[in-house]
Amino acid sequence: MKEKPPRNTWIPIVLGIVFGAVLIVMVLNGGMCERYERRMERQRMMQEYLDSMRKR
Repeated sequence: MKEKPPRNTWIPIVLGIVFGAVLIVMVLNGGMCERYERRMERQRMMQEYLDSMRKR
C-alpha cells in the first residue's frame, strides 16, 4: 500500500490570514470610492469652467 504524503496544514491557515487581511484593508479603504467620485466631479467642473472660458 502506498502511503499518503503528509499534507501541509499551514497552507490553508496562511491563505485564510491573507484573505482576512485583504478583506479588512478593503473594508477600511471603503472611503476611496467616495473620494474618487469627488475628485472626478472636481475635474469635470474644472473642465466645464475651462471650456466656458474658451468660448468667450
